[in-house]
Amino acid sequence: MPKKNHDSQSFNRTGLFDYEKMTILYEDKNGTHTFDLKAELDKLDGLEISLSCSTEVPAATVDGE
Repeated sequence: MPKKNHDSQSFNRTGLFDYEKMTILYEDKNGTHTFDLKAELDKLDGLEISLSCSTEVPAATVDGE
């Protein structure tokens, strides 16, 4: 049986995450914007998704250096 065609939908934002509001505050060449993460995830309700999150944290330092 041939594989069915599928369309994909994706988004990528890097910025300050606000858990209470479920938003990401990000900046681009046109200024500062708020991305409504909850609204975007609502569109995917009931679908199979892949989710990836990452952050950078300060590296541990050795005392005296």
